[in-house]
Amino acid sequence: MGRPVGGRRRAKWAGVAALAIAAVAGGVALIAAAPAEEYPATDGWVREPAASKAPPRPGGDPSRAAVSAELASAAAAAGLTAGPVYPAEEGGTAECIADWTGDGPAAEARLAALETALEERGWQVMARRGDPVPEVALRSGSWRLELHNGGLLNTATLVARRSTAPCDEAFRHEEETRGPRG
Repeated sequence: MGRPVGGRRRAKWAGVAALAIAAVAGGVALIAAAPAEEYPATDGWVREPAASKAPPRPGGDPSRAAVSAELASAAAAAGLTAGPVYPAEEGGTAECIADWTGDGPAAEARLAALETALEERGWQVMARRGDPVPEVALRSGSWRLELHNGGLLNTATLVARRSTAPCDEAFRHEEETRGPRG
């Protein structure tokens, strides 16, 4: 499957702000910090036609634990090797971030396999963007994820962000109250 997939990582570990940016080189990165209008064409996004027609996820909105398990399972199915396990987020955003960290970069074929594995686990491709780096935006219930390749670190990292009113408020609060070093 030669689908374009790429990776910048837009997530912040310490305070996880609404649109924090942290690049992941040679790896995969995901986040669900979409602008007010999700994936606007003015930013180069092209919406998937089937995205608006897909039924809601069976079983309702997945929990943080379920999303973390899906990310790990999809990464393993794509042949990505798991890396260090970091402590889970604490505080108001604890249930709003799900992640998986790999050990080493992901080749384009593995990124395409990862996209397929995520779709098999209930994630839906919402939009694609080609410039400056190919990206794929996915969702699963209230969870949002952007998958792309490139950045500063040589590791594959998946970070999904829950987009609900309580989580959006928690991220906003984190952004407003964090110190100058984040």
